[in-house]
Amino acid sequence: MPLIALAGVGSGALHALAGPDHLLSLAPLSVGRRQGAWWVGLMWGLGHGLGTLLAAGALLVLLSAVHLEFVDRWAERVAGLALLGMGVWGLTRRQAVAGEAQPPRGVAAVGLVHGLTGASALLLLLPVTVSGTALEQALFLGGFSVGSTLAMSALTAGIAAVSRARRLSTKVAAHVTRGASSLSILLGGVWMAGSF
Repeated sequence: MPLIALAGVGSGALHALAGPDHLLSLAPLSVGRRQGAWWVGLMWGLGHGLGTLLAAGALLVLLSAVHLEFVDRWAERVAGLALLGMGVWGLTRRQAVAGEAQPPRGVAAVGLVHGLTGASALLLLLPVTVSGTALEQALFLGGFSVGSTLAMSALTAGIAAVSRARRLSTKVAAHVTRGASSLSILLGGVWMAGSF
């Protein structure tokens, strides 16, 4: 049984670090941040983990009644919209203040939207949600949420540490933030257009 939870942790961490949407959404919140970058990722990850758990629960309940293709199409649209919103927010916000420790408001809520709409996460969760016992499902899903949350926290801390270690000038940090935000808008638009 512990192996199932460990597999969930690994799958969650892989999902968090492999998703370009996560990197593009979190980079503008982390570059240039001297304190609390890990907290940004933790709050995002908690929202994402909760959203993933809610989506997996809904998947378990509705699996036989809903066509997954329909759900996937709408989930990608909403995830694209969340990416667009994060990109616009990243382009319009001021650069992180050096002493800023608290994450911006709404980070957990955006993570929740990503978790609820993450079709790729649901595909990772699908085998265990339809084949395991209730205990195995709970262990894997809990592990997945913990793994993705810890990985997102590590990701934001890593981005902030690299930007500090390289002593990025405020100008370069602003370019990185604008670039990631612009790519977030582009990816969000592609996801929305591609799901029609």
